[in-house]
Amino acid sequence: MKFKKYGQSVLALVVSLGLCLSLTSCTVDYTIAYLFVTGSEYNQIGAFKIANNKGTLTAIQGSPFGSGGTNPIRDLISTTGRFLYVLNAGTEDTSDYTYSSSNIAVFSVGGDGTIATQQTYTSQGNGPIRFSLSSSGAFMYVLDQYAPITDSAGTTLPSYSTTYDATNYPCPDPTTAGIYHPVGDITAFSVNANTGRLSLITNSQATNADGTQLSYFPVGCNPVDFKVGASYIYTVNENAVTGSNVYTTYIYAVNSSSGQLTVSSSSPQTISTNTSSNLTSINSDAASKYIYILDAGLDQIDTYTVGTNGVLQAVSNSPFSNSQSAAGDPVQLTSDSKSKFLYVANDGPSSTLGNASSDISAYTIATNGVLASVSGAPFGTGSSPRCIIEDPSDQYIYTADYTSSTVTGHVLDPNSGVLTDLVSKTSYATVGNPTWCVADSHTD
Repeated sequence: MKFKKYGQSVLALVVSLGLCLSLTSCTVDYTIAYLFVTGSEYNQIGAFKIANNKGTLTAIQGSPFGSGGTNPIRDLISTTGRFLYVLNAGTEDTSDYTYSSSNIAVFSVGGDGTIATQQTYTSQGNGPIRFSLSSSGAFMYVLDQYAPITDSAGTTLPSYSTTYDATNYPCPDPTTAGIYHPVGDITAFSVNANTGRLSLITNSQATNADGTQLSYFPVGCNPVDFKVGASYIYTVNENAVTGSNVYTTYIYAVNSSSGQLTVSSSSPQTISTNTSSNLTSINSDAASKYIYILDAGLDQIDTYTVGTNGVLQAVSNSPFSNSQSAAGDPVQLTSDSKSKFLYVANDGPSSTLGNASSDISAYTIATNGVLASVSGAPFGTGSSPRCIIEDPSDQYIYTADYTSSTVTGHVLDPNSGVLTDLVSKTSYATVGNPTWCVADSHTD
C-alpha cells in the first residue's frame, strides 16, 4: 500500500512538472534571444538578454559596447546569428555634404551575447543611410545618399554643385535652393557566412569612362529608405521637383545567385505627387506579400502587392488612414511572424523627453491586404520610437525610443493582436538616443 501511494505521488509530480514546462507562467525560464540597440549619443551598442517567461531584459556583461564608428544608425544580424553588423553613418560636414568616419563594423557574437570587433568596411558612395541583407543572407546592400562621381581624369568630384548638371548633379537639394547633388546609390557586397567578411560586388551593367565596371548601382535623387526583397529592391526617392514633392521608387531586380542588380523596366515608378507627402519608411509584412510605405505628411499607410517586373500595385482601399494614432508621424513598421497584424511606430508631434504622444498603431491584415484597426489601439510606448520589432519567439513587441533612451516591451496576443505591458517591467534604460534594434535568436 505504501509503495502504491509513493508511486502515485511520483506520477503527480511528473505531471505537474510537465504542465509547468509547457506554460510560460511557471518559474522555469531561459534566454530566448539577444537584443542589440544602436545609440547615436555616445556611439554605443546596448545588449540585452530577452527572457522567455516575461520578456524582461537583462543587460549582457560588458554592455554597452563601442559601435566601431561614429553615429551608428542601423544594425542587423547575419542569418547564422554569429555576426552583428553596425552601420555607422559618420559625421556630415554641412559645408560640402561630405561624411567622415562612415563604415560598416562587423562584430562576432559570443554564446553569452557579448560582441567582439572584427573588421570594418566602407560603402562606395557618400553618406550611408540604410543597409540590409538579402533574404538568403548571402548579400548585403547599403543605400548611400550620393553616388561617387569623377571627372574625365578620374578625379573625385564633390557631392554638391551650385549649377544643375543632368549628368553629375541632376538632383535639387530638398531643403536648400540652388544646391544640386548626384543621384543616390546602392553598394553591394557578398557575405562570407563563416567569417562574416564582405566582398564588393561591382556593377556588371554599367561602366566608368575608362571602361571599368561601376563599383555601385545608381538609384534616384535624394533616397529616403529602401526595402530589400527576395526578387526586387525598392528605393524610395524624393525628387524634390520645384514646387512639389514627387516621390518615386527605383526598382532593381535581384539575382539571387550573384547578388547582381538589374534595373527593372518599371523603374522609376511614381508613388506620390502630393505636396503634403512625407514618405518616411518602406517595408513589408513577414511573408513579403505586401509592401508598405509610410507617409508621415498625410498620416497614412500606402499598401501594395508586387506585380510584373516589380511594379507596385495598390491594394483595394489603399492608402489606409493612420488616424487611430493619437500621435501621428508614422516612422517605422513591423508585422507579426504570421502576417496577421501590422504595427506602426508613431513618433508624434513633439520630441520632448517623456513625450506621451508617441504610440503604436495596430491593424489586422485581411487576405486581400485591407487593413482594419485592432481593438484597443493605439498602444503606448517610449518617446520617439525609431525601431519596432517582434522577438524571435513571437511573444513580444519591442521599440527602441530615441528621446527617452529606452527600450519598451509589450506582450503580443497572437489571437487578437492586442499589445499589453510586460508583466514585471515595461521600460528599460539603454544607450543614449537609440536609433535601431535587432534580435538574435542564436543564443548558444
